[in-house]
Amino acid sequence: MKNLIFTLSGMVFIAMLSGCATLTSVPPGLLYTNVRTPRAYRSSTPADVKATKSDPIVTGRSCNRSLLYLVSWGDDGYAAAVKNALKSDADAILYDVRIDSRVRSLLFGLYTDNCTFLNAKIGQPK
Repeated sequence: MKNLIFTLSGMVFIAMLSGCATLTSVPPGLLYTNVRTPRAYRSSTPADVKATKSDPIVTGRSCNRSLLYLVSWGDDGYAAAVKNALKSDADAILYDVRIDSRVRSLLFGLYTDNCTFLNAKIGQPK
């Protein structure tokens, strides 16, 4: 029985180190992870909208979380971040969009949050 427990715990430890057990492309640290990475998405340019120098800059954020490998909730997608950024003016068009992702993980991934951050300027349709 002692050998079985030792073997199973060794297999779980190896799976955690292999990266196969992760849900993201960022390998988690064993005790703590706080990584921010850029992402790309095609967006409008100033030539595509009625852009002015005084166009406001908006931010949007969307996150999902998981706890104890048992439950997950949230939406860290691009569409959710855009909806959050456009909550004040749904008819506006985003341009010069910059997207970043952040992954934080604590205690072997027992708590994890993944967030998408969007920064963009708001323009009006031509």
